[in-house]
Amino acid sequence: MTSNGSQRNELEDFEAYLEPDFDAKSFANSLLISTNGHDNNLLDLQTPLKKLKYDLVELDKRMKSISSTNYESLTLNFTQIEQYRTILQDRINPRIDTINKPFEKIKKEVIEPYEDAVRLNNALKNVHQTLELLRATSFFIFLIQQLEELQGGVPIGRGDDVVRASRLYTQLMSLYQSVTSINGGAKSDHGNNVLSIKLIRDYRATAVTRRQSLVQECSMTINNETCRSSSLNLKNLKLYHTLQALYILDPQEFYQVLDKSTIQRQVTTSSNQLSKALQSPRNFMAILTEVQENNTTYFSKLDEVLNKWSLPQDSTNKSDESLLSPVLSYYRTESLMVLFWQKLAQQLKRNIVATMARGGPIAKNLRVYSQGLKTSVEEKFTEEVIKSGILDALSMIEHK
Repeated sequence: MTSNGSQRNELEDFEAYLEPDFDAKSFANSLLISTNGHDNNLLDLQTPLKKLKYDLVELDKRMKSISSTNYESLTLNFTQIEQYRTILQDRINPRIDTINKPFEKIKKEVIEPYEDAVRLNNALKNVHQTLELLRATSFFIFLIQQLEELQGGVPIGRGDDVVRASRLYTQLMSLYQSVTSINGGAKSDHGNNVLSIKLIRDYRATAVTRRQSLVQECSMTINNETCRSSSLNLKNLKLYHTLQALYILDPQEFYQVLDKSTIQRQVTTSSNQLSKALQSPRNFMAILTEVQENNTTYFSKLDEVLNKWSLPQDSTNKSDESLLSPVLSYYRTESLMVLFWQKLAQQLKRNIVATMARGGPIAKNLRVYSQGLKTSVEEKFTEEVIKSGILDALSMIEHK
């Protein structure tokens, strides 16, 4: 058999055909260009074809020469190849088949069923995620539909619609919060988060705005309906439903609005009356009596309606719990009347201190009437908490 050097000599004129990235189209193109050039208007195909035919003839000659020269080696190689093929077919392949059979059985009985189970499990996961998304979406859609039926406005004055709207907004915002992370985006562990649905995602801003408008409208209504004692009656369902609605929407806002609309307003009004009365100590007790009578009436009615009206029912309160109970707990007081007089006494005390600091005839008259005022208060008020607060304020007249 010839050496590798001899083989290379036999093929040295055909290197282009032996390139690993040989491409017939590219080779033909380069052959045409080398024969015709770039500027030739006539295309010569005969010369390239002759060259290719010459190469074919030359290759055939060289193949015959190699075969003739290395006849014995080629014959020996072909014989060995045939022997190896026989060994492979008769001895090795059967053993490989024997080895492969258990693996085929494992593949058929274990691997393929496992792969099928994995595919089914993935399909079930997708179905489950889709169902979860649809279920969560249905909750949102139901609440949104209910709110839209209320025309999206603030239904103050339409019976218990305001309470219904408040519950719906609270439930809807709770749902939004459950699918929202701390930074305001969708929770990363919710692959099919409902916020990916445009309707639900876009409605959030609308719900927030309308809810805030409802809170403001409730606050205004409570402020208007509590400014007169005549409005504090059990027939005033507008006030009742509005109080319930605001408590549902924002309990903290409920307490603040109720405090500002009732206790603080009454304290401010009464404090102004008593402040003017300090300028005429002779009339102080008459004005104080008027303040007592007016506020006794006001807070008696307020206590009555709050005690008769129940809290909106939910899982955190009893079904028969009144609105008055959480209000008293919030202020940590036994009654709103006592709380009013405590705050009024504090304000009166500050007014007296300021008046005495200014001096003049008013301060002098107060010192003259000081003891008489204290005696009158002792006789007028029977409740110790209220009486002690007013007496403490009057003691500032003689304080040095």
